[in-house]
Amino acid sequence: MKAEPTPTRVREIKEARGLTSAELSRRSGILPPTLSKIELGQRSVTKNSAPRLAEALGVNIADLYADVGAPIVQMEDTEPAPSDDTIGRKIVSIESPRVALPLHVPVYGTAACSSGDGAFLLLSGEVVDRAPLAPGIQHRKEVYGLYIEGDSMEPWKRPGQLVYVDPVRAPSKRDRVVVVIRDDKRGINHAYIKEYVKKTDDHLVVIQYNPPKTIEWSISDVVSCHRILEPEDIF
Repeated sequence: MKAEPTPTRVREIKEARGLTSAELSRRSGILPPTLSKIELGQRSVTKNSAPRLAEALGVNIADLYADVGAPIVQMEDTEPAPSDDTIGRKIVSIESPRVALPLHVPVYGTAACSSGDGAFLLLSGEVVDRAPLAPGIQHRKEVYGLYIEGDSMEPWKRPGQLVYVDPVRAPSKRDRVVVVIRDDKRGINHAYIKEYVKKTDDHLVVIQYNPPKTIEWSISDVVSCHRILEPEDIF
């Protein structure tokens, strides 16, 4: 059974507003990896992020720093008085049509693909968001999502982008994968996003893009190797 996310003020207000983390990210302009850390209490609300979060959530800045469980007050809408050059004109915002998809795929934290070895901790106990359940994965309850953070897999993926992961289907050569490696010395498992090359009886071979490098792990250290879905698999 997966653990429930730790309550934080930003998460509390977001859920009270009926928003997903993806929607809040778009409204505030804060990248999903950074936002997920704020929601999980791993990063504080800063002077830079506070005004954007407050505006996106429709609250005063002070409300972001209130205790969890405090009343959430709707910020009053204030519109500037029309100036002479705007009187008689109406500004109309035009948006491209969007296809609404159900938000059912759990997103387990962020994938920190750094310029070093690209290691990250897979937060499989913390569902930080819900991603669209696209047509190609309508009946795939085991599929999960990750937000990319870091640059070891550029130009394939940039920080903040979402990837869908299939933990069932075995990867083939040139598939991108999430590999979990056992670290007995530190008692934790590290995960990596790389490109699959091959698996032998003794080793798992992958490559990363930035900087280009071939990596081999002993099969005895590999906990799991999950295939990342391509757009044609999802849609």
